[in-house]
Amino acid sequence: MNKVRASLLALLLLCIAILLQSTILGRIAIASVRPDIALIILVFVSLRRGSMVGQISGFASGILEDFMSVSPLGFHPLMRAVIGYIYGRFSGTVFVDPFLMPMILTAVATLLKGLLSGLVSTLFGITSSGFLYFAGRLWIEMGYNAVLSPFLFAALNLIKTFRQAEKEGT
Repeated sequence: MNKVRASLLALLLLCIAILLQSTILGRIAIASVRPDIALIILVFVSLRRGSMVGQISGFASGILEDFMSVSPLGFHPLMRAVIGYIYGRFSGTVFVDPFLMPMILTAVATLLKGLLSGLVSTLFGITSSGFLYFAGRLWIEMGYNAVLSPFLFAALNLIKTFRQAEKEGT
């Protein structure tokens, strides 16, 4: 029951993050690049609750992101489910300090997102992907995400459902 509650809460937070990204965060965009707060939340949730919760949350939030963008259906769910799974595999094995590790983990997740985006875009001939050639857009988003991650990790640490995972060992 606790994994279901964590999955539903994570999905709710990810939906709110995607809505914020597609509306309000456009005002602070640099070179039309917005921070990916949904990715930061996905990394946090996956590290706390494991690969199954990470995959489900990533896939569901990716579908919502596809519906709100012009991406082909399935583009974002694939990337987010893979990232959720990979980070979920490290659940309970990575010590996440309050400042440096969130920045590193989020920067690596953003780079992984760029790699997967480029791979999928190349395989399926999608030419509109922003990360296809690792232009400045990827590095701007990586910087945005790295700067925001310690603050989001600290805020998410306050949520009891995510803190319980440490005590349970799941």
